[in-house]
Amino acid sequence: MDLSSPLFLFLFLPVFLLIYLVSSGKSRTGILLFASVIFLAWGNAAAFWWLGGILVSGYWVGLAIAKAQQTGQSAAKWLWIGLGVNILLLAFFKYLTAFGQKGLLWLNIPKVWLDDLSGLAVPIGLSYVTFQLIAYLVDVWKGNTPAEKNFIAFSTYLLFFPKLVSGPITRYKPFAAQMEQLNPSMDDVAAGFRRLLSGFIKRTVIANQLALMANAVFNLPTANVEPKFAWLGLAAYTLQIFFNFSGYTDMALGLGLMIGIRLPENFNFPYIAQSVSDFWRRWHITLSTWFREYVFYPLERKRFKWMGQQINILIVFLLTGLWHGFNPTFIVWGMIHGIALAAESLGFGRWLKGTWRPLQHIYTLTIVIAGWVFFRSRNLDFAFEFFRRLAGDSSNLTPLPFSQTTPMPFIEPSFVMAMIAGTLFSFPLTSLWRQLRERFESRQANSYFLFQVVEDVSLILFFILGLALQLSGSFLPNLYAKF
Repeated sequence: MDLSSPLFLFLFLPVFLLIYLVSSGKSRTGILLFASVIFLAWGNAAAFWWLGGILVSGYWVGLAIAKAQQTGQSAAKWLWIGLGVNILLLAFFKYLTAFGQKGLLWLNIPKVWLDDLSGLAVPIGLSYVTFQLIAYLVDVWKGNTPAEKNFIAFSTYLLFFPKLVSGPITRYKPFAAQMEQLNPSMDDVAAGFRRLLSGFIKRTVIANQLALMANAVFNLPTANVEPKFAWLGLAAYTLQIFFNFSGYTDMALGLGLMIGIRLPENFNFPYIAQSVSDFWRRWHITLSTWFREYVFYPLERKRFKWMGQQINILIVFLLTGLWHGFNPTFIVWGMIHGIALAAESLGFGRWLKGTWRPLQHIYTLTIVIAGWVFFRSRNLDFAFEFFRRLAGDSSNLTPLPFSQTTPMPFIEPSFVMAMIAGTLFSFPLTSLWRQLRERFESRQANSYFLFQVVEDVSLILFFILGLALQLSGSFLPNLYAKF
C-alpha cells in the first residue's frame, strides 16, 4: 500500500486515526501494531512472512545478547549470528533482483526449485527493516540500548507503517522513549496533517509530472534521444527523485506527528550543497548517518596507515551503492560519490572551501547529476551512450513511434510548471516564508490567523489538484520503495 494511494488516504488512514485517537493511551501501541500488520499484509502478503521471520529472529537474538552479557558469556557470537542472518537475506534478495533466474543457474539445483526461488517477491521495506535491526543489535551489544522484552513494542518499532516502506531509518532508543507516551495533541495532529498534505503535493503535483519526461527518456531500450531531450530528461529526473523521495518522507513524518512519534528528518535542501560531503549531510540523512555510525567509525578504528580514511570512505560508498542494488550502475554511482568524498577529505576539500561559492555549487551539482545518470540508467552501456548525447552527439539516431517516446517531442504546460516549481522549491523558500510570517506576527499578533488560513487553503487546493492529476493518469509508486 502506498501512502499516496486513494485506498490509504480515504479508507485506511481515516479508519485508523478514528480508532487510534479515541482509544486510551495504553491500548495505542497494540492498535498501531495491528494497523502496521494490515498495511504490510495488504501491500505485499509475502513480505509479511519474510519480515515476520526477521522480526522474531531479531527479537530473540537481542535477548540472547543481553543474557550472555549478564551471565558473563560471549555476546559477540549472537551479534554475528544476527548480523549474518540480516545481511545474507538482504544480499540474497538484492542479488535475485539484479540477476534473476540466470544468476541462480550456478547453484545447479532442480528447475522446480529454481523457478520457485526466482519467483520470490522482494519483501516491502526489507532494506530499511534490516538496517534498523542491525543498528538495534549493535546498540544492544554495545550497551547503548537495553534489549526490548516487550514483543509488541519491538514489533511496533520495526513494522511502524509510516516508515516501513522508505524510512526514515530510525534507531530504537529514541523511538521506544516516545512509544511510552503516545499522546499526540491536537496541534500535533494538525501539524502532521499539514506535513502529510505537503508531501502528497510534492509527489503528485511536481514529481509525477516530471516523471513523464524522465521516464520517456530513460525507459528507452537505448539512449536513442536527441541531446536537448537528454538534458531535459536528466533535469526532470534530478528534480523528480528529490521531490518523490522527500515528499514520501514528509508524509511519513506527518503521520508520525499524528500518532505522537517524531521521526528524524531525512532531507535538508540537498541541491544547495557546496560540496559532495555537504550533499550527504542533506540527502537521505538517516542512511548516511547509519553508514557513518555502523560502518565508517568502526573501520576508522582500524584504518590503514596510508590513505586509510580515503579507503574507508570508498568502502562505505561501495556498500551504499550495493544497498540500492547489485546492478553495476548503482556500484558506479556509489563510487562516483565515494571518490569525490575521498578527494574532499584530502587537500581538495580545503581548497574547495576557499573558492567562489557558485563554483562550489557547480562542482557539487556536476558530480551529483552525473551520478544520477548511472543511478537511473538500465545498464552501463545506456549510461555511457547517454553521456554522448549530453555532449551533443546526435549521430545514429533512429526515429521512434510516438507511442514509445510520448510525451516527446511535445512539452506540456504541466511539465513546464512542474520544472519551475521544482527548481524554486529546491531552495529554502519555505524558510524565508516562515521568517516573513514570524516578523509580521511579532508586530501584529492577529496576523497569525490570516497566514494560517492562507497556508491551509493553499494546501487543500493543491491537494485537490494533486489528487486530480493522480486520478487522471497512471499511478506512480514511490521510487525508493524498490530499494
